[in-house]
Amino acid sequence: MSDKQKTSNVLGSSLLLASLVLLFIGERAAGTDKLHHALSGLGTLAFVVALGLRIAAFRAAKGDVRAVEARLLASYGGVLLALFAYACSTDAVMDLCKATGEAREHEVIVWSVLWPALMLVSCSALFFMELVYARMPIAASVELRRVRTGAYAGLTLACSAVFVLCINYVATARDVRRDVSYFKTTVPSAGTERMLKKLDAPVRAILFWRKTDDVLRQVEPYFATLHAHAGKLRYEVLDVAMVPELARKNRITSNGFVLLLRGEGDKQKHQAFRVGNELTEARPQLKKLDSVFQQNFAKLARPERAVLLTVGHAERNSKAEDAASGDGTQLLEELWHRLNLKTDTVGLAQGLGSVVPDGSSAVIINGPREKFLPEETAALLSYVRKGGRLLLMIDPDTDDGLAPLLSGLGVERMEGTLASETQHMQHAHDQSDTALVYSNSYSSHPSVTTAARLQNEVATVFVRGAALRKGIANNLTPKPNVTFSLRSGPMFFRDVNGNWKHDHEEAEESMNMIAAVTVSEKPGAPEGRAVIIGDGDFMTDKIGSNNGNVMVFVDSIAWLVGNEELSAEVSSEEDVPLPHTRDQDKLWFYATTFAMPMPVLGIGLWVARRRRRRAEASS
Repeated sequence: MSDKQKTSNVLGSSLLLASLVLLFIGERAAGTDKLHHALSGLGTLAFVVALGLRIAAFRAAKGDVRAVEARLLASYGGVLLALFAYACSTDAVMDLCKATGEAREHEVIVWSVLWPALMLVSCSALFFMELVYARMPIAASVELRRVRTGAYAGLTLACSAVFVLCINYVATARDVRRDVSYFKTTVPSAGTERMLKKLDAPVRAILFWRKTDDVLRQVEPYFATLHAHAGKLRYEVLDVAMVPELARKNRITSNGFVLLLRGEGDKQKHQAFRVGNELTEARPQLKKLDSVFQQNFAKLARPERAVLLTVGHAERNSKAEDAASGDGTQLLEELWHRLNLKTDTVGLAQGLGSVVPDGSSAVIINGPREKFLPEETAALLSYVRKGGRLLLMIDPDTDDGLAPLLSGLGVERMEGTLASETQHMQHAHDQSDTALVYSNSYSSHPSVTTAARLQNEVATVFVRGAALRKGIANNLTPKPNVTFSLRSGPMFFRDVNGNWKHDHEEAEESMNMIAAVTVSEKPGAPEGRAVIIGDGDFMTDKIGSNNGNVMVFVDSIAWLVGNEELSAEVSSEEDVPLPHTRDQDKLWFYATTFAMPMPVLGIGLWVARRRRRRAEASS
């Protein structure tokens, strides 16, 4: 054999491919027996010729070329075995072997799985070897190692595909489904279970889905757990098409809804919420299913309460056009719905200059930036001392006219803005971030019950907040009882000059951030309650989504209105952004930029150098 020419070319493999196409058309697409036999016979002839060419090339080859031809011939043998396995799966061969019943069915399944696997493995190895072999024009250039590597690549790819197909087949046969995406449905929280145990009448939950729906598989375990821990809740699964009257009566238009029913007959109450009929649509709701259930259950089982929001002083809840950017309260509006609280406004137009209107559970002052009139503060103070409930969220160094009200409640707002050079968040990446502080030093007061229980997991955030202290209450009778429910760490200071830096005259100390007050007009009179939070941005969209803020706010509302069930915690699987301090950001940057890639790069260089030395030694 000449060193300038190979004994093999792609003609044999081309004929092999043509034979397989003809056999496929003849066996699967031919419309008549005549065409079927003609195409199958032509395909068989083409395969025999291709196999003959490959055998001849193998016999004429020498050295490395012969070794390559042997591997190619082995691939042809694999194709031949695959065709034999296909023939064994046909009815003609099964009839010839007299296979019947269940045994025949099992044999057909085995052969039907075996022949595509053999065909895929053989053809994949053949294709990769021919691809490499075609780049070696003469016998002297043939490198067995490269051809062998190509064969391994083809075999790896084909075997991986066969493995995946087999797993899919087994999973389909056994009806096994697994969602490996980062997703999890919430489970009932302890707060939800406590709410259900206090029911005085059973609640019926109807899950409107077909029994085969993927969403139902996520929803049903939640209600099964509630039923197991609180027997007063019963649930059932119904298809909306099977109960048209029930669906029409409760305004259910399609599957994908949860309907809660309480009572019977004309006194029956209902509450429905939509989760979704497709898993991609339902995932956002499933991640917060416990919260959605609590919100709707509250509307069904608890009477609606009303709170008044003061207006007319540029409060954060104001809808005025001059409201500062980022001071929106969309999150707070959603919270009112979950707590089943109805909100209304109160200001001078509603008589706040003389008295707080009756009929509300509490009054909320949400970060005012303009001055209250003395008559308004006097009316609010009188309201609290007569048994009213008040929640104040106030800013530092703001002329809001609330000093007399705070003094009457036994609290004083200290000068300067709360800041810390260590316990602060990273937001603007400049010196002003020192005023974005956090703390988890909660007391045992009922207004911070949930946050105190989870203080190792959550913290409350203040944006340019104020420090509080007890005021001079010598002239107040009876004296207010003041408890500070949240304190800062010892490394906080009050930034008085507004430069966001810890100056020498600004002492570091632990400061009070939230105060809870009880007071009454006279001994034995109804107890008034107030919660004072030293941050007007406490529940704005800037930080209102922080769990530590939400827990404190809900607990405070619950304590004020005397309904601790409002503060029932919820479980959630929603993704929450993780804020970092400046030092933590630096650590993550250097770790991901240098600490992790450098070892990998070093190992790669070591392996490459070792391979190079081995190649040089062998050559």
